[in-house]
Amino acid sequence: MHAGDSFSNLQLSTEQLTPLDAVQLENVAKRYRLLRQGVNAVFFSVLWFVLLGCYLQPWWPLPVELSAAGLYGLWLIPLLGLVRALYCWQSDQHKLFALREHDISYKSGIFFQKMITQPVVRIQHIELKQGPLERKTALARLQLFSAGGAMHTFEIPGLHLEQAQKIRQFVLQHKDALQDEQQQ
Repeated sequence: MHAGDSFSNLQLSTEQLTPLDAVQLENVAKRYRLLRQGVNAVFFSVLWFVLLGCYLQPWWPLPVELSAAGLYGLWLIPLLGLVRALYCWQSDQHKLFALREHDISYKSGIFFQKMITQPVVRIQHIELKQGPLERKTALARLQLFSAGGAMHTFEIPGLHLEQAQKIRQFVLQHKDALQDEQQQ
């Protein structure tokens, strides 16, 4: 505050506030959902083949209890893989984000939904991350770190690489501009 500014602290009515539901949220990339389904399928397939190999191996006899457990596992692993695939498909459809002039929001969750909104001026730094599969599919994750926190505030997964780069650049440019604007 400057010397000539007068202090103002007007009371607001909740009817005057814009609801968070009015924010236009964007879905993560469809490619991200497909990548997660592929990783899920490979993981449970490898697990199933390892169990099948142990069950059918001719070198040492399995105890009866272990043999029965292996037989149940051969049915249980595909069932767990299917449940995980359905859960991931649904949860990925509920991962949404929004970038506005002064803040960035991320919403996730099927049963227990949460929405995190971070003001751009409070972002300490922002990281663009890619694993090997994300690089292969041109996807990226953005991790936003707020001032005063050692861990990232939140992460937006499944962004197209170009989109993630644009968001990162926007946040970095506007963070400085908004801080300069607030100091004046």
